[in-house]
Amino acid sequence: MLYFLLAWSLLLSVSFITGLGLLTLLPVAGFHRAGRRFFIASWLGLIFLANLFVAIALVMPLSPVVGLLALGLVVTIALSFSTIRAEVARILLKVSDRWLLIGLIIAVGTAALTSQQVSWFDTGLYHYGAIRWIANYGAVPGVALLNSGFAFVSSWFALAAPFNPDFLGSRNSAILNGYLVFLCLLQGSTLSHYILTKTANKADWFIVIYFFLTLPLFVVTPFLSAVLISPSPDLPVILVTGITAWAILELAESPKQSKNSLHSPLPKPQDGLTLTSWNASVPLILGLGAVTFKLNGLPILGMTALYYVAHYWSKPILLVFGTSITVIVLAPIGVFGIVTSGCPLYPSSWMCVSVPWALSSEQAAGALARINGWQTWFAAPPTNDTHGWLWTFSQWLQLSQLNKVMVFLAIGAIPITIWMVKKTNLRQSAAELWLIGLSLVGMGFIFSQAPLIRFGLGYFVLLPALIISTFCAHVSSLQQPISRRLRPIAKSSVGCLFFFFSLI
Repeated sequence: MLYFLLAWSLLLSVSFITGLGLLTLLPVAGFHRAGRRFFIASWLGLIFLANLFVAIALVMPLSPVVGLLALGLVVTIALSFSTIRAEVARILLKVSDRWLLIGLIIAVGTAALTSQQVSWFDTGLYHYGAIRWIANYGAVPGVALLNSGFAFVSSWFALAAPFNPDFLGSRNSAILNGYLVFLCLLQGSTLSHYILTKTANKADWFIVIYFFLTLPLFVVTPFLSAVLISPSPDLPVILVTGITAWAILELAESPKQSKNSLHSPLPKPQDGLTLTSWNASVPLILGLGAVTFKLNGLPILGMTALYYVAHYWSKPILLVFGTSITVIVLAPIGVFGIVTSGCPLYPSSWMCVSVPWALSSEQAAGALARINGWQTWFAAPPTNDTHGWLWTFSQWLQLSQLNKVMVFLAIGAIPITIWMVKKTNLRQSAAELWLIGLSLVGMGFIFSQAPLIRFGLGYFVLLPALIISTFCAHVSSLQQPISRRLRPIAKSSVGCLFFFFSLI
């Protein structure tokens, strides 16, 4: 547990400085308040480090020493810029002793939870093996021939490699998923403080509610709790889904917040571009990170790419910039896939290359069928059953209580979508429509490919979190005593959440 605390402190520090460097040098004008800027920087930095480690693994093993040297070099480069040093100092000076104590309590509690024995079967099947290969040997040509599971490439495994030294064995393989829970609880606590002090916006309400709907499921349900205490990349994709939606909502608030910002001015951009011209790069980077973690993040990348193009369709230079970011982030993970299996998007055979160590098309097709051919997961329907798909659906529905939750949330998305579309003022903000699109596309993708809650919980929770946060933000803005304002929120929210968790 002590190792978890030390590693998390290091990772949070480096991620924050790295992400803040990206926000400052781009620059991004949103996320004015120190707390919000700290957490979006931490998420962006985490994605940057994960993909940097993939690039390093292409040329050398990611041992703990190499990992520490890489982290030290990144921090040194970032802090060599005076603007970044000033931003780091400005934000850290706002962290009080009370929040340091709160962070320590959260870290200890999370470490106690996530340092338990790993029991998730995919970890023994290929997660831990892939991490050890990257740590000891880097990208090994044809390693997927030893175990086809190693063909499933993830930047999450590369980031985990330096934090899983040989002398600790497999006891710490859940260190990164534990870090994510710690980061989410810390962010949720900070933004909850904004809510209690009546300085929160709709984005703050949204992410707090999103965490409240998702994180308990990873504790109270045996299935998802096993995923939590593992190095599974499913968890980061679920959480990045919510962070991406939070970023889109927060950026929609930026024009209003910038007028009243008390913070020191951000660095001026080059070539006459306005500060807000780089804001849409934040969701794009988050979407790219989700895909490098696991391919079930494709809906996030698709929607954030559209979000980026919609904002900059008349600015060719920025479209080229976004394309360049996409290529730079995706190139290492694609090359890594080609080196290990010959297929950058395994189990898809698209873009596979002809190399001596490439997996056969039959192997890729078989792996793909096991994942998205969910109709074959069950025994054949009775011979006298003329509606075989209904029988298969009923078998899938009985497979897990969480499947019933998926159906309930998918059906509930219909009235929520209709209501949100009617109330949204496109001239003021279309952020809600982007979240609706992300949720609907994500749910459709999961149902069509592999309808398991661990692959797409975030997509299903987006709309309930959006409508509850919309209601809460509206009620809290009314000029009423706090007790009267919170009473209807409590009644409605508790009722909805009780019904939600009763389905599990």
